[in-house]
Amino acid sequence: MAPTRELAIQVCGEMEALGQHKGIRCVPIYGGVGYTLQIEGIEAGAHVIVGTPGRLLDHIGSGRLNLDHVRTLVVDEADELLSLGFWPDMREINSHLPKSRQSCLFSATIPEKVLSLSRVFLNDPEFISMSEEFESPQSIEHFFVVTTAQEKDATLVRIIEDEDPESAIIFCNTKDDVRFVTSYLQRRGFDADQISGDLSQAAREIAMRRIKDGNLRFLVATDVAARGIDISDLTHVISYSSPQSPEVYVHRTGRTGRAGKAGIAISLVSGLDIGNFRYLQQVNKIQIIERDIPTEESMLEKLRSRLSVKVEQEVRSLPERDRKAMLERFIPIVEGLMRSPEGMRDIAAICAFYMQEHKPETTVPADSGDDTPAPESPAPERSARRGRSRDNRGGNRRGGRRQR
Repeated sequence: MAPTRELAIQVCGEMEALGQHKGIRCVPIYGGVGYTLQIEGIEAGAHVIVGTPGRLLDHIGSGRLNLDHVRTLVVDEADELLSLGFWPDMREINSHLPKSRQSCLFSATIPEKVLSLSRVFLNDPEFISMSEEFESPQSIEHFFVVTTAQEKDATLVRIIEDEDPESAIIFCNTKDDVRFVTSYLQRRGFDADQISGDLSQAAREIAMRRIKDGNLRFLVATDVAARGIDISDLTHVISYSSPQSPEVYVHRTGRTGRAGKAGIAISLVSGLDIGNFRYLQQVNKIQIIERDIPTEESMLEKLRSRLSVKVEQEVRSLPERDRKAMLERFIPIVEGLMRSPEGMRDIAAICAFYMQEHKPETTVPADSGDDTPAPESPAPERSARRGRSRDNRGGNRRGGRRQR
């Protein structure tokens, strides 16, 4: 069992890869899509079902799915599935499971309340911790920047231009913020896409596939993407909105620094969030270093340097004779443009276009489905369908990055 569609799809894919030589059949079951393929998978005799609670109960209630012979129950992201929003569905699903079974609960964080509720699913459990001393992987460097709410979007762009990340997830607390930040970045030429409960399943899968394949630089997301999603080589996690709890911070930052790789987590903090942010540091036992907002002078110097490197790489690819002829032809044109303000604006426009990132346009309709439960909703999926400082870091790491 998993709390989100994306995680259910990912887990099912891993199960199929692990069991391909033994003929293991796995079926993902989640909301936001049609029933046909899921029903066919169940009727074909799936060995493993990976599902979200709401859609599982739909199949159970219609008599299409029977759990009487389940031998193993695995609850992934247990702290989310045993939270208030999912709890009624989880308790109902438990009533359909046989008493004699193995149950496993996995989570990066186990608050005391979740630990208490887990007793409903467990019998004489053994608690195993992979990190007794630290909640967060130590390969992640943690930073925060203090800004105002009015300047947060501009600060985000400065941080992106300063860091020049290979790829990043930008987390927001609301769907409105996700839409705003995505549009804001796209208008400034950044390769950005979004994922939230507002989008159709097809749109969410496209965005996830693009960033996993390395074809998307910035994914703007609500915390639906913080739960268990594995993206190789994700270099940065940026919290545009402060996390609402210490556990959420751990899940967000855990998207980078995976499998022993290094990662960077940067949080934008403003106003009353500062006190809560210091509290989550204490709870998670993480030292988060404060950094200043990059200055305009430093940003201009970095942009100039990146433009110079990019041009140098392009020119170096030409044969020497062609390179010399091209330069001799265009130097007088550049000199002429530099003599007037209009000409200088033309040069600036050429540089901006040259450095701009482009992404393929995708038009996918949105729907109202959302796997993320609200506290007052006892059945998240079904109710949704009804309405449905860099100095400390060392310089060698940056040297291996692709210049843009």
